Amino acid sequence: MTINRRIASLAWAGVAAIAAAVLLSGCASDSSFPAVHDMPVARSESKLTPDQIKQATDELISERDRTEQGTPATTGSTTQRKPAATQRKPTAAQRKPAAAQSAARPAASSDISASAKQ
Repeated sequence: MTINRRIASLAWAGVAAIAAAVLLSGCASDSSFPAVHDMPVARSESKLTPDQIKQATDELISERDRTEQGTPATTGSTTQRKPAATQRKPTAAQRKPAAAQSAARPAASSDISASAKQ
């Protein structure tokens, strides 16, 4: 057997082994999804009582109201907000539109007289 034939047969064997590995990898089972008829284990915890539901609802409502007011949380909050009284409000000049601000400024008399003479 010549060397070229031997290299060719080894190459074909390698290609066949790689092809077999690729084809067989498609048959691997994926265990990330449960089987069709597998049922979950029954829950060990009981349902909430009406008193517990009311307490949880009241806590959520009070938390929502507190966050809407902008006050920082008292438990575990690391961010500090400025109270609404210390925030700066825009001045009257800042609230005016740009057109109103330019109309409020008097025009230079030299500009008007120079354009009128031309």
